[in-house]
Amino acid sequence: MTHDPYAHITAPAGTMLFEEGEPGDFAYLITSGRIEIFLGRGESRTVLAVRGPGEIFGEMAILDSDPRSASARALEDCVLVPVSEAQIRHRLSETDPVLRLCLGVVMARYRETVARLTGRAPAPSPARAPATSASPAARADFDAAIAAVVVERELRRALDRGEFELFFQPIVRLGPDTLAGFEALIRWRHPERGVVAPGVFIPVAEESGLVVEITAWVLSEVGRVLPEIMLAGLQNPRAAGEPMFLSVNISGHDLANASFPGMIGEMLRRTGIAPEHLKLEITESTLMRDPASAADALNLCRESGMGIAIDDFGTGYSSLSYLSTLPITTLKVDRAFVRAMLTEPRDRKIIQTILRLADEIGIPVVAEGIEESAEAEALARMGCAYGQGYHFGRPAPLAETLALIRAWNASQAPARSASAA
Repeated sequence: MTHDPYAHITAPAGTMLFEEGEPGDFAYLITSGRIEIFLGRGESRTVLAVRGPGEIFGEMAILDSDPRSASARALEDCVLVPVSEAQIRHRLSETDPVLRLCLGVVMARYRETVARLTGRAPAPSPARAPATSASPAARADFDAAIAAVVVERELRRALDRGEFELFFQPIVRLGPDTLAGFEALIRWRHPERGVVAPGVFIPVAEESGLVVEITAWVLSEVGRVLPEIMLAGLQNPRAAGEPMFLSVNISGHDLANASFPGMIGEMLRRTGIAPEHLKLEITESTLMRDPASAADALNLCRESGMGIAIDDFGTGYSSLSYLSTLPITTLKVDRAFVRAMLTEPRDRKIIQTILRLADEIGIPVVAEGIEESAEAEALARMGCAYGQGYHFGRPAPLAETLALIRAWNASQAPARSASAA
């Protein structure tokens, strides 16, 4: 059956939507009427199911790339909404690889069950083939699923065995070049692979839900080390001049957890840390996961005195809307703009626009990714309050961070931090 993929379909009773063995280009959502799914023809026909309003049919051939496993016709006058192969495959490609693997197995077993019940031999399918002989796409899904399962298992072991460690990168007041605080960045000291960066394991932690336990560990560790960092700053007045803060990255899973604000509050009460010395860093993608839950959690955290920073500001589609709906106290300009600002006038103007906007609403800005003194000087002249990047210091373990604070001299800050890194 051919039709306009952008329009609803009106299928009179008796209309054949597709037949067994045809390629699957569309699935269909039923808004009214009933559809019969069957095998065979005439008197030998076997009815497998009857679908009604609110149900979908025709999806199997798209999910596993096999021909239609059965035929479908309208039992009554029907109105259907077509769902294209591209729409389904796009959503499937963004699914967790373990779920994709499970889905392929379910589809294969369903087809085998239907074939066995009807006395037919199942057709060859990539989903049923051994992993070593599967199609490239199926093999890629299999490899990705195995890798995700292995990393998740190792992450659970890492939590149990204490393999995580916090590194700290300085955030500097531009101009006086004094230390304002640090961003806490988690590292995984893998027993075989050495130090593993968060970009490798955090996506798996988020997909598996382990990120909530990892964040709980991070907050506990922050409660232990922040007093040491602040004490080191007080011991060297040239370094900070006032008590420093610590920024912690938070995931969407954390903000969706109703107990999250209370967990942070309990840590602050237990350690005696003033809330204003802790900042929560969130990305726009984190906010988009569940905006309502994120807003509720962030408002509670802000009401208690914690700072809220939007990371990678300027790279998302709706960054400006968050400035009016969320209690943001700091903007962090994405490093991509900073790296290009000295050579690309457009990027420089974007930074200037962000700085003017932030100044109008009374929010300080941190420029990320500063690697050269010329970048730091230009940002300071433009009125940017804070800077962060390799020019001031790379992420380092606690012992090196404390040594950096004790040796920090504002007039020699870049040179000292570069040697410490």
